[in-house]
Amino acid sequence: KHIHPDSYDYIRHFVAEKRDERSDYLERVRRTLETTIEKAGLEVIVETRAKHFYSIYHKMKKRGKAIDEIYDLLGIRIVCDTEAECYSALGLVHGLWPPIEGRFKDYIAMPKANQYQSLHTTVLSFGGKMIEIQIRTRVMHETAEFGVAAHWFYKRGALPEQQRREDLAIL
Repeated sequence: KHIHPDSYDYIRHFVAEKRDERSDYLERVRRTLETTIEKAGLEVIVETRAKHFYSIYHKMKKRGKAIDEIYDLLGIRIVCDTEAECYSALGLVHGLWPPIEGRFKDYIAMPKANQYQSLHTTVLSFGGKMIEIQIRTRVMHETAEFGVAAHWFYKRGALPEQQRREDLAIL
């Protein structure tokens, strides 16, 4: 925002311009996933998520792409209780929409060095639009959002909720 204000304004304007259209689309995908997964007997949380402006900028630079070539500005996250449910949910997602070749990563079987775990897939959804979907357990989500130390604090239950957030901000 401060180092490249023109790029920031360009990205902000592009995202804002199509926000309602993307939100409606994501909501349709979210509802479809919830219904399909619920019918399969799984209890999950399905969330929509927006990529941060810096992440968009970084991806454009890294891949040498224009913003309209970045297809995962928004995505879906499915949070399950167990690893087995993650893989079941992945099967249901791929049953709904075809996966894009080369756009699947299994960070559950092969976690990143920082302990990050999740399944990532990109599918061809409604209207031929590509959408990235992340699938993880609640514990994996805690670790991804707050880090390994945060997970330890939460599991231990030693800190009140507000104090946990303040302490985690310091970490």
